[in-house]
Amino acid sequence: MTRTAPLPFRVLLLAARAARAVPPTGRTGAVIVWMAVIFFFSAQPNSGDQSSALLLFLGGWFGLDASWPYAETAHHLFRKAAHFTEYAILGALCGWALPRGGQRWLVAWACATGYAATDEIHQAFVPGRGPAVLDVLIDALGAAAASAIAAQVWAFADGALAAEDAAGR
Repeated sequence: MTRTAPLPFRVLLLAARAARAVPPTGRTGAVIVWMAVIFFFSAQPNSGDQSSALLLFLGGWFGLDASWPYAETAHHLFRKAAHFTEYAILGALCGWALPRGGQRWLVAWACATGYAATDEIHQAFVPGRGPAVLDVLIDALGAAAASAIAAQVWAFADGALAAEDAAGR
């Protein structure tokens, strides 16, 4: 990619080079740390109270409070978006940690989805929490979305980096 390439592409290639430089143990470590973050949040009793407080705080910036007619719906969507996001991150990290080639993004999705299922079982033992199949489905969707996007981004970056290397840059 030449210096005349748009800035987002140059940034993407710089990030791809940096990501490739991380050793496999560092990549696996990132996955384990993120799994620990998910476990920590899942272990919080009555987490609905915490996310509700956060949403009220954020809503306060827009002049909204608990009496807002859609507060309950917003809270529900906020929690489901958090599920989607945390497992999208896990799916992307799993794909990054796996060796390149083959079906690594499918394996990444399966790993993230499997962890989502075990996390819901874990929540059955946390006061004020409970397992939900819908949450596993949302988590799987987040992991699938991130895996699909990451697969395309990595394919593009691999091709562009290979072209640069072939050109002797």
